[in-house]
Amino acid sequence: MYDKNSIFIIITLFILMLIVNQIAYEIGRRNKDAENTEMKSQSTAIQTGIIGLLALLLGFTFNMSLHRYDARSSAVIEEAGAIARVAMQAKLLSEDIRKEVFEELDTYLALRISLSQVDLSIPEQRNALNKKVSLSQTNLIDLAQKEMSQAKSHYIANGFFQALSSMIQIENKRTAMLRLHVPEPVLFLLFCVFITVGGMLGYNSGLGKKRPAFPTILLFTLIVLVVFIIIDLDRPKRGIIQVNQDSLNDTQIILLDYKN
Repeated sequence: MYDKNSIFIIITLFILMLIVNQIAYEIGRRNKDAENTEMKSQSTAIQTGIIGLLALLLGFTFNMSLHRYDARSSAVIEEAGAIARVAMQAKLLSEDIRKEVFEELDTYLALRISLSQVDLSIPEQRNALNKKVSLSQTNLIDLAQKEMSQAKSHYIANGFFQALSSMIQIENKRTAMLRLHVPEPVLFLLFCVFITVGGMLGYNSGLGKKRPAFPTILLFTLIVLVVFIIIDLDRPKRGIIQVNQDSLNDTQIILLDYKN
């Protein structure tokens, strides 16, 4: 489902709800027991229960999406801090190594910022950038090993290596988090409940021989908007709601200050 366009999903859901609502309305209107008060009350009770289940699923799914969005936002801040720590440790390195490290860090940070702007639906471009990121990490590790082999103070070299290891681990963690989504079966269940609610509303309207068209369409619209927000929150670098990348941009300024 995550390879489908969000607009296509919500439009399909909206149309399905309208179709099921219309079919259920006709079934309810032609029901021979439509005037049975007990039947109407039972049908209303069932509708209330399904709407309660819908509210529960909506709250659960929205919370999952929002939690993942917050985690991705925190990961950006964490990665920016890790890169700044590497730069801070690099200031203590020997002069020749220090210059190479800052040049490579500039390249690495530029690649990470570029990667954060590439849509997940463009895997070829992301894979190419990821290879460059891995190469930059390898270059930084080589420089760390070079410093350790000739450093007068192994404490400084070791501190730099530890900061570099932490930066790479956080980058791997952040990359992995981009692939985490609300499980598709949960979304399918949510959609089924939405469509069922549409059907129950139509059936009850048919039993009463009256259809509140505007409130029904308004409810369906609100439902698909909530679905859109849930999917959008759960699709990093694809939807309208984007994780703020200002922390990485601010780190570029920090690198410039450390370099000077």
